Amino acid sequence: MDTVVLAPGVQLEDDWFALKPLDEDTLAIGEPAYHQCNWSYLISDADESLLWDTGSGRRAIAPLVARHGRANVTAFPSHMHYDHLGGIGAFGPVMMADLSMLRALEVDGMITPIEDVFLGSHEGLPAPTFPIGRWIKPGAHIAVGKRLLEVLHTPGHSPDSVSLWEVARNRLYAADLVYPGELYAQTPGASLRAYRDTLAMLLERMPLDVEIVCAHGCDENGCNDMPVLGYGDLEEVLRSLKALLGTRPHAGELQVNERMALIYSAESFAD
Repeated sequence: MDTVVLAPGVQLEDDWFALKPLDEDTLAIGEPAYHQCNWSYLISDADESLLWDTGSGRRAIAPLVARHGRANVTAFPSHMHYDHLGGIGAFGPVMMADLSMLRALEVDGMITPIEDVFLGSHEGLPAPTFPIGRWIKPGAHIAVGKRLLEVLHTPGHSPDSVSLWEVARNRLYAADLVYPGELYAQTPGASLRAYRDTLAMLLERMPLDVEIVCAHGCDENGCNDMPVLGYGDLEEVLRSLKALLGTRPHAGELQVNERMALIYSAESFAD
């Protein structure tokens, strides 16, 4: 593995994964040598664990989850892009957001994402086929032991994107909605209007001191660290989106703040 610089409190395991505890029951799992700097989250309580995204697949994440998770582990992908489904095949029947576009992909209890929602051709990856164990509607809560996480539909980056809101720990698991770095709104199905509406909804619901943990990125010094944003970052992305939507459709990149930029296509302006 290429040499990587880890932030304080981050430990390397299996010569690939970067681990950082958020608390005694929650573990951030990064892939610092992968060019997208993926981060997945292992959320645990009692004898249950929820794996929020399954990594890039460049290394098997399942052995690490077996060591750090509880007896019963369920995987839940935040959306169908290839860099979030890499290890999905190792995790039995998975949990899936109950969205019509995902339901349409189900055949006999199995899903194979189509290229427009998987995008694996960018890295020569074939779409996986995996079983669905439970469909969960946006607005419903997942129980992990005694922990409760609300599933929020958060389109913008992709139409099937969801996030998890854990009110008891004041934490939003935002996946690809926001993160330090270049936010993608130029991929198939990306929508600037949906992005705007999602952020407005979150700003209305989230407390000012919310902790937003993300699926990509490094820290402010370029070190590999669990990516964290705050309420003010949501405000700045929303402000940028509102200004952008006041212009004619075009492709480009807009600097949001020192840590984030938004890449968009002309098609993402459409309703």
